[in-house]
Amino acid sequence: MDDQKPSPDHIAALVHQGLRERQFDVLGAMANVDPRALQELVAVTRAGQGTASLLAATALSKAGEPAVAPLIEALQDEPIIVRQGAAMALGEIGDPRALEALAARLEDESHLVRQVAAIALGKLGAVEALAPLLRALDDESEIVRRAAVNALGMLGDPRALPALERLVVEDVAAVAERARTAIQEIEARGAA
Repeated sequence: MDDQKPSPDHIAALVHQGLRERQFDVLGAMANVDPRALQELVAVTRAGQGTASLLAATALSKAGEPAVAPLIEALQDEPIIVRQGAAMALGEIGDPRALEALAARLEDESHLVRQVAAIALGKLGAVEALAPLLRALDDESEIVRRAAVNALGMLGDPRALPALERLVVEDVAAVAERARTAIQEIEARGAA
């Protein structure tokens, strides 16, 4: 008896069912063993169809390494939700190859994309994210500044302390409060 591969239509149906059922780990595993499942998840992510796009990006975050290159490409797509989902997924994967592309998204026209890119850079934990995150502290958007502060807290690099201390004094209450917390996190790491 021949082992038959599922048809492309069957793979697409399984992917869409998995998305409806929020089976992200299963879909990530499928994407690792069958390139057609990976391609289908990438296609749904890049279609920019609201929640479906974000759900597919979440599934891609579970796929890990095979999803990195297509997600980096998706950071250039026009729909905001695609760039947002791709940045989120890349942060979850944590692959350092995404660092440069995520740092570039800190200049995105959408504050929502800049916010998610900042958090993703923090999750990467790479020292190379420090300079772009420090620049993001001057973003016009409060939510982007707060995300950059959160990311700097995740990085834990003491070189961020002077900039964070400035925010405690100069920024709006929500950003200043988060900067105080990030300072405590960084100082606690240094004491450990």
